[in-house]
Amino acid sequence: MSWNYTVSLLMPVYNGENHVADAIESVLAQTLESVELIIINDGSSDGSEAVVDRYLPHDDITYVSQDNQGFTETVNRAIGLADGEYLGIHPQDDRSVPDRLEKQVDILDRMPAVGFVYSPARFVDLQGDELMIWGDWHGEGRVPKKELFYQLYVNGMSIASPSVIFRRDHITDVDQPWGDPELAVASDWEHWMIAAQQYDAYEMGEPLVEMLRDAEHSHLAGRMETVLDEERTVLRRLRTRFANGDPPVTNETFSRAMSNYYLREFRYRLYEQRAYGKGIRATLQSFRYNPHNTDLYDEYGAILSELVWNRALPSISHRRR
Repeated sequence: MSWNYTVSLLMPVYNGENHVADAIESVLAQTLESVELIIINDGSSDGSEAVVDRYLPHDDITYVSQDNQGFTETVNRAIGLADGEYLGIHPQDDRSVPDRLEKQVDILDRMPAVGFVYSPARFVDLQGDELMIWGDWHGEGRVPKKELFYQLYVNGMSIASPSVIFRRDHITDVDQPWGDPELAVASDWEHWMIAAQQYDAYEMGEPLVEMLRDAEHSHLAGRMETVLDEERTVLRRLRTRFANGDPPVTNETFSRAMSNYYLREFRYRLYEQRAYGKGIRATLQSFRYNPHNTDLYDEYGAILSELVWNRALPSISHRRR
């Protein structure tokens, strides 16, 4: 099929008036010439529409306003509108470096077995100062699909989704090309695992996106109950879907993944909520699924060390985003 653009970037907007202009301008500043931007205002109640309107009309921007449908359903709609060979989700409060798409498209054009290209993300505060780099678990180079799938399935989210540019042709569901609208926060994680059943990936060595992490955007800790519910749903759903996949989700793989899932819940319950009873239940579940989980024992070792020295329990930073 022939497409009119090399890349379509999809930007769901919900109450993003304070940052969406920076996001739009970082797309318009790309050194790659053939870039389409699909902006969908998902029922914003602030001044987002007025901000976006400053950039319209524009030959390379499609703008749609709708009643609130949620992030995943909005991305589903945006994919249906997109006219680019490659796709990417560009959040309303993130920025892309100017040569990001040029570098990523070069990889996809040269490596047909690579289905998506991602990079680490630079987390920044409101002043633009760097807080940390996240998403560089592999290092520069091609990531075999088996390694990538197991990394994501067993260990959890390790990709900065705003940095990803991906091919269309692993998408088979016309109505829900991005995923299940019931998933509010885990649709990207599930999507990359589905893609990794078909394609290798490529990790760029340097950050190509900046992700805002102020008090309002620090991470998903404020929605961790939703995160935990959805991660459990995805793990169980893909256990069935890819029981005979390439690579397969075996009983051993599922057990390791569930053990790590409950370890993530344990950390949240203990360090964030100080809900010790729930934390103990989570760690018992982690042990039940995989009694040989060395990360679990390392965690307990760190806790005991802190208690011996009468220090406060250590804080943690959640893996997702």
